[in-house]
Amino acid sequence: MARWRKQIRLALIAVAGFVLLVTVLPQVASGIGLGSLANRLDGTVTCGSTGSSGAPGSSGSSDSSSDSSCCSGSSGSSGSSGSSGSSGCDNGPGTVAGTVAVTGAPVGFTPAFLGVGACPEPDPGDALCASPQYTLASGGSYSLSLSPGSWVVWGFYELDFGSGAYLGTPHVLTVPAGSTLVLDTTVPYAKPATVDATVTVTGLPAGVLLDSVSVVLCPVGIADSPAGPPLPCASGGQYLDAPTGSSAVVTLSGLPAGQWTAYPSYCTEFGCSNPTASPRTVVTTAGKTTKVKLTAAYQVPPNGLVNVSVAVSGAPAGFDEPTGVYACQISIDSSYCEGTGGAGVNSLLLNDGTWVLVGYYTVSPFGNAIVGPEEIINVQGGQTTALTLDVPYQTLGAVTGSIKISGLPKGVHPTGYWVSACPTGGGLDPLVFLSCVYEYSGSGGSGVIYGARDLKRFGRSAHRAKVHEAAGAKLNSIDLPTLTPGQWSVTAGYSTEYGSFGSGEPLTVDVTAGGTTRAKVTVPYEPPFQGVVTGKVDVVGAPGGDFSAGVMACSTLPTAGTCTDEVDGGLNADGTYQLPLFPGTWWVQGVAYVYNGLDTDVVTSAPRQEDIVAGTRDKANFVVPITP
Repeated sequence: MARWRKQIRLALIAVAGFVLLVTVLPQVASGIGLGSLANRLDGTVTCGSTGSSGAPGSSGSSDSSSDSSCCSGSSGSSGSSGSSGSSGCDNGPGTVAGTVAVTGAPVGFTPAFLGVGACPEPDPGDALCASPQYTLASGGSYSLSLSPGSWVVWGFYELDFGSGAYLGTPHVLTVPAGSTLVLDTTVPYAKPATVDATVTVTGLPAGVLLDSVSVVLCPVGIADSPAGPPLPCASGGQYLDAPTGSSAVVTLSGLPAGQWTAYPSYCTEFGCSNPTASPRTVVTTAGKTTKVKLTAAYQVPPNGLVNVSVAVSGAPAGFDEPTGVYACQISIDSSYCEGTGGAGVNSLLLNDGTWVLVGYYTVSPFGNAIVGPEEIINVQGGQTTALTLDVPYQTLGAVTGSIKISGLPKGVHPTGYWVSACPTGGGLDPLVFLSCVYEYSGSGGSGVIYGARDLKRFGRSAHRAKVHEAAGAKLNSIDLPTLTPGQWSVTAGYSTEYGSFGSGEPLTVDVTAGGTTRAKVTVPYEPPFQGVVTGKVDVVGAPGGDFSAGVMACSTLPTAGTCTDEVDGGLNADGTYQLPLFPGTWWVQGVAYVYNGLDTDVVTSAPRQEDIVAGTRDKANFVVPITP
C-alpha cells in the first residue's frame, strides 16, 4: 500500500476537492457582468418576500427588499430595523436548490460526481476559497444549505475523487436567513488534461531508497499544507514495488485545464516528508498531457527504523507461540508505546530519543504476554538499528476459585462476571499491562468470552479453549491458567442489565510454577446508577440490505435532526434493543440509516418521552417508516 502523505482521501472529502478553475469568458471570471445570468434564478424568502433573488442587478421590488431586511435584522445584520423577536422572521440558514447538468458532453458520458458548491463572495478578482461548501446532486437535483450572506455558487462535476472539479458559470447570490433560492445551473463539458510529473529527490543518502513519491496540485493562489491538501487541490502518488534510485513518475489525470502550483513530496522506509519548498507552476491544457520535472530536497527524518528479532530461550520442542516486541518512549510526565508482532524480524519506526524495548510471547487462551528483560536503546532519525531480544521460557501457574457478591438484594440476577489479574510491583512500568489477563463469563458483553455464555447453560463448561482441569463451569468461576510465577493482584466484578460493577479490594495471590492457587474474591453490591429502556424496532419499507437500524435517546425533544446528549444503541438479531440511560427525562426513538451510494439518509420514528429512574426498566417499541 502506498505510504505517501495521506493523499488518498475519503470520497466525500475528495468530492469537495474543488479546483475552482472557471472555464468561462475572461470578463465573467474577473467578476464583471455576474448580474446578467443566463440561468433562471428565483427566490422565495420567508417574512413575505415577493421574489427578489438577491443577485446583483436583480429587479426585485422595494417591498421584497423591506421584507428581506426583516430577516436580516433577525439574523443580526447591522443597520437593519428588524429585531430578533419580529413576527415571521427566521434566524436559520438559507437554502439554494435546483438542478445541475453537464452540457455538450459525448454520448454516454456520466461524471463520477455532480453537484453544486459555494464560497463566500470574494474580493473583486478573487474567485477561489480553500474550504467550499458543497452538496452532491441526486438525479440532477440538489439542495445546499448556506448561512445568510453573499455567496458565489458554481455547478461542478468530477471525473474521479481527488482529480479536481470542472466548474460552470459563477453565480453571485445574496442568501437571506430562512430563504429558499432556486438556481438551475449547468457545467460545460471539457476534455480532461493530464500531468506527467517526474519527481526527483535531491541529496538522498546512500542506502536510502524511495518507497513512493506524490504530487499535490493546487490552483494558483492556494498553498498546500502539511496537515493535508486543501479541498481545492488535486493529488496523486506512485508507490514503488521495487524501490530503486532517487526519482519516479506520477501521473495525474482527469484534471481541468488551468494554472496550478505543483508540490512534490516523497516517502522512504523512515516515513514521509512534509511538502517541500520546490513548487512549480504547471499549466494544463484540455485534452493534452503536460510533462513537468519536480525536485524535492531530502530532509533528515525525525524517525529511525528498529529491526528486532525475538528469541525464546529454553522453550520445549514444538513451541510455536506468537512472539512480538513492544517499545515505550518515557518522559517526565508521560509515555508513548507501540508494538508489533509476527514471525521473523519485527520493524518499528520510532521517534528520535531513548526507548525501552521488550520482547514477548503470548499464551492461550487469554493472549497475555510473557515478557523478557528490558533493553534501552537510543534511536536516531534516518538510521537503522538491528537487535535481538531474548525471552526466557517460563513454566506457568494457575489461579482458580470463585467470585461472591456481598449484599446482593433478592431478585437481582447478575448476567455475567469478570476477573482481571496483573503482576504486583509494576510501579510506573508502562509495560506491565502486557502481562495482565482478563476473563469474562456471562450471557452477553463485548470482547472475548471464556466462561459460560448463557444462563441456561449454567453448570456446563463453555470455555472456548482448553483450560485448567479444576476450572469451574459456573458464571462466577475464576480460571486463570497462564500466570507467571510470582505475586499477582486479582480483582473482579459483575454485570447486570443496568451496567458493569466492581471491583472492590484487590486480592493478592502467590503463583508457583506448575501449581494452582485457590482464590475467593468478594465484590460488594452496588446499587445501579442507570435505568434501562428495552423494546423492539421495526423498519417498514426499507430496501433489503441497504440500511441499518438502532435506537437513539436525546436529553431534549429532537427537532430538525438535532439531538442533545445523544445516546445510541444497536439492535439484536431479533430486532430488540436494550438501552441503559442515566436518570432523568429522555426522548427515545427508533432510527434507520439508509445508504444511497455515498449518501446516508437518517429516518426516525416519532420520539417517545421516558422518565428514567435508576434500577428500573421501561419498555418502548418503535416503527420507523421509510418512504421510497
